[in-house]
Amino acid sequence: MSAYSMTPINNGTRLRTDHNVFAAVITSYNRGQLVVGDELWEAAADGSEVKKGDKWLRVTSVDGVNLIETGWMAYIHKGVAVCNNFKEIEPPPPPPTPVFPESFVLTDPSGAKAEYVFVRVIEE
Repeated sequence: MSAYSMTPINNGTRLRTDHNVFAAVITSYNRGQLVVGDELWEAAADGSEVKKGDKWLRVTSVDGVNLIETGWMAYIHKGVAVCNNFKEIEPPPPPPTPVFPESFVLTDPSGAKAEYVFVRVIEE
């Protein structure tokens, strides 16, 4: 799943219950705070208080703290940037698949070594 980050340009940038300016305000954040979200919404057409191409981010955390109530913050509203430093956060790579070894060497406390070789895998 993709994640995105951005920072408000001005103090008092609002977090709303939906991706439009008619939605209720949950709270507001200040210039430079790191806002992270998991869904990007883009306006498909012009409308009342919206311009085609406007973008809103569903915010899940601010400054590394998960929000109790997620909300929406404008990235671009009516064609004007509300936030900047927009980035898509690449998900971490999956952990490597463990590889069963062909053999291993065991050393006892006296320093004697024994090599154990695997012949076949019994269960998969």
